Amino acid sequence: MRAAADTQSVTGPEDSWVVGLDLGGTGSRAAASPGPGLPHVRVEGPPLHVVDGRSDAPDVIRGLCQDLVVELETARATPGAGGGAPQIKAAAVGLRGMMAMDRAGRLDPYSLHDVLAHSVGTERTAVSTDAVTAHLGALGGRGGAVLVVGTGAVAVAVDEYARWYLADGLGYLVGDQGSGGWIGREGLTAANKARDGREDGASPVLLRAAERHFGRQRHGVSLDSRPDALSLLAEFARDVLAAAQAGDPASVAIRATAAAGLADTLRAVLGHPGVEARVATTGKLMANVPELRALVMSHVTEARPDVEILPAVGEPLDGALVLARRLLETPQGVPSNRPFLSVRIGALAPGQVPIKSGTASIAPA
Repeated sequence: MRAAADTQSVTGPEDSWVVGLDLGGTGSRAAASPGPGLPHVRVEGPPLHVVDGRSDAPDVIRGLCQDLVVELETARATPGAGGGAPQIKAAAVGLRGMMAMDRAGRLDPYSLHDVLAHSVGTERTAVSTDAVTAHLGALGGRGGAVLVVGTGAVAVAVDEYARWYLADGLGYLVGDQGSGGWIGREGLTAANKARDGREDGASPVLLRAAERHFGRQRHGVSLDSRPDALSLLAEFARDVLAAAQAGDPASVAIRATAAAGLADTLRAVLGHPGVEARVATTGKLMANVPELRALVMSHVTEARPDVEILPAVGEPLDGALVLARRLLETPQGVPSNRPFLSVRIGALAPGQVPIKSGTASIAPA
């Protein structure tokens, strides 16, 4: 793993340090922080994988935490830093696909509490889907709704009674409308139509782009047997959106449908009673394609002119730190809500089975 401290000297109260982790399909990250706005230490690691039907999340978490402790000791060894790694008071991890892996039996969220507790020496731990930490990071812990768009797409909101709501996030085969994977799939369909000589929705521009991206295929491009099909489609989405920006009619139509679908997903969670009229977006596609984000927001504000649109103040790793700090400062406000969030406060005896908490959920700030 590659570790990198954000500062040469890291200080802070010994009783205020928390750790946040973000585990995704393209990489993983962890950070230790002594408090909001103070310098923190960050390390990076490998992406999540499913090996022999089981998630390697426990191994990724152990490795990140080991590197983080080493980096903390190094950062605090500088003159005036106090020396030695501080005691970690709370830790939280957000991981991609937690709910799907839990349902499929590939991951027991409760087992990750032990990994976190033993790796950083804390009795307060939280294991969450990355949709929750993305929300906490984007809005800085405030209430409202967040649209997360990258390879996939999901909207998440929390109401005044601390209930979480999710829309879409179902994968590019049956959902994730407007995501990178979805846009790439629609673009490849338009390219294959042009290859066949079909007219409805065909794009010679995207056919040429697909031949550059996937190689020239005699009978069109098919990704049925490719294990990396989703990542290939998400990469091709860049070509589709570039073609839309250049005015290719089929690509413009795909972008318009994507924006309408994403807006519908965001409005779905925003429309629940008690959800504050506040939205933000996060994810690579929203950050890198401002034209698409602008279209999405225009649809949202047309239907909900009362909505306040905010820039994202942080990323999912920041959200994990927000969650960990709440475990430290206001633990009564962070009960579990499986499958979105699992919380444990208090050490377990060797061999003891983790206690499954209730059905409430984390409240917005």
